[in-house]
This record gives sequence, structure tokens and C-alpha cells, in this order.
Amino acid sequence: MRWTPATALVVALIFATAGCGGDDEGAEDRAATISSKPSASPSPRPKPSPAISTRGAEDVLKRYLSAVSQANAKLDPARAAKIETGSALKIHTAQYRVYRKNDLRYPPVKYVGALGAAPMVTGYPKWFFTAATDRGSEPATRDFLLFVQERSGAPWRVTYAPFSSRATGALAPGVDVADFPAVVAAGDNTLATPPGKVAAVLAGAVTQGSANPYAKRFAQDDIFQTVRGKIVDNRSAYTSNDWAGTSRAVAGQTPVFAVRTKSGGALVWFGLDLLHSYRNKGDTNMVWDTETAGDMQQGFGLPSEVTSSITRQERYELVAYIPPKGKGTMRLLASRWFPLSVRGS
Repeated sequence: MRWTPATALVVALIFATAGCGGDDEGAEDRAATISSKPSASPSPRPKPSPAISTRGAEDVLKRYLSAVSQANAKLDPARAAKIETGSALKIHTAQYRVYRKNDLRYPPVKYVGALGAAPMVTGYPKWFFTAATDRGSEPATRDFLLFVQERSGAPWRVTYAPFSSRATGALAPGVDVADFPAVVAAGDNTLATPPGKVAAVLAGAVTQGSANPYAKRFAQDDIFQTVRGKIVDNRSAYTSNDWAGTSRAVAGQTPVFAVRTKSGGALVWFGLDLLHSYRNKGDTNMVWDTETAGDMQQGFGLPSEVTSSITRQERYELVAYIPPKGKGTMRLLASRWFPLSVRGS
């Protein structure tokens, strides 16, 4: 494995701050009228340090490759839970269920190189990011693995694992970051869209298409068109067969990670959910077969043909480049999709 800090990424977790108390402008003056005693000097903030060393990150990636290969071979979510968490574990758990039901084998993972770096942090959770080239299947892909350590001594586990068809070279044309870039705040209004709002903005764009005023903020690239296509194609398939209902995207209930790029923009990792809900108003049954996973409805324990209703939640893990305001459109660089829940009859 080749580790290249010079072109690596450093990530930072963004926490929502709804309802938090702000600074009380008069507090210091009022305190002075109550007591003339000098206030104690505040404790100095701890100096940030790398979340993990380069060698440590290499070792974590190697252990992950070994462990995830075993979990994939056995289609075993318990094994996966030792090295994955959050959205990544939810997707693998759903995939294993469908693959077992449909008697499928998980494709091998073969990492042949990786770029990566660790953020400068002061506490937990700690995290680091790798962009690992996977040649386990053709064409090769690049996995954007985000590792998180929740507390001291806890295992490093992957929480996001979207991938890109751009397997080598720069992560994307014109996208680069420093070895230790700045954290981007959730509400950073210097960007085309603040990182904390990108999932909601994308949800509106892919749900409504060109009718949404924010759709033009996104490059109409392959990933955007694929996400939008899942909304449009499901609407068409169900309504044309006398099923009534809706298909829409919503921001995923997942953490958001963002980092400053050299251009002044940001790279953002986030989740997007596609929600489909339909009821049969006619006499046509519906099936759902996919090229890679086979009969999805059977995979989730439903009949191959549903006759009455269907409700689905599908997860997208995404990495987006957000440019500075007025400096171009947002681009989706990496993605991973799979249903998390399918119910119906």
C-alpha cells in the first residue's frame, strides 16, 4: 500500500448546534459589579495533534481489509460490526441479508494503494480518511473510507464507504487540499451551500429536478443523474401501472464531515435517503430485480411480486465538492447506494 500525505485529505466532524446558548454580551460587566476579585485565568486549550500517525493509519487500513474480506466472505454482519459503524454497517448488514437470500457472493476487495492523512484534533471522537484503490473487480474503484475512533482504546471503524470510478490520480479535477487543512463549519456561508445544508439542498434538487431553484447549483454529472434517475424511474414505473404514491429524497440522519480545500471550497461527506411509498389502485403486481443483487423484494423477505403496497428506504453515501460562493457548481465525487428497508405485501 502506498500512503501519500502530500495529496491526502483531512476530515472533521461537524456537529449541529441547534438550541445552543450563545455568548451573553453583558455577563462579564455584571460579574465585575458583584465581586472585585480577579477572575481565574482560563485553562489553556490543548494543542491539536494528528488523530493517528501515518504508520498507524496504514495498519488500520490493512486490518480493515483483512476483517472486511472475512465478513464479506461469510456475509456476517457481526464480523462487520467489529470494523464498521453507522451508515457503513447499515448498508453492509442490508447487503448481506439480500445476498444470503439470493445465494450471491460478495465481490472481493483488493486494495493496491491509498492516499490519506489524519486531522489535527484535541479529543474524541478521532477520525481519518483514506482514498483506497480497489482492484477486486473491474473496472477498479477508489473507496473513500472514513475511519472513526469514538474513545481512547476503542477500535477504528469505518462509518462511510462511498466509492468513485476515478481510481487513480487526483480525487477530482481541480480538487486538492493541504496536508492539515482547516475544519469547515456546518454553517459556512462563504460556500455555494453550507456543508450542514448540502444534503437537504441535494434532496430538493433530485426530487424536483429543474423545477427546484437549487438544482442548478449542482453539476449534472453521472452521480447526480443516477440519484435523480432513481426518483424519476420509480415514479414512472409505479404510476404507469396504476399505483399511487410518492418518491422523494431527504437528508439522511447521519453525521456530516467537511474539510477545506486549497481553492477555498470544501469536501463534504454525508448521507441522503430515498423514500418510496406506493399502493396498488389497479390489478398490476410489481417486481424489483437488480443487476448486482437480484430480486430485492425477495431479499428483504417479501414475495417476488407485491400486490398491495410497497415502502422503501434507500441510503446514498456521498462525497461532494462545494466551491466558494460564486466559483462554480457543486460536484458529487463518490457514492454508494443500497436499500436499508423494504416493506410491503
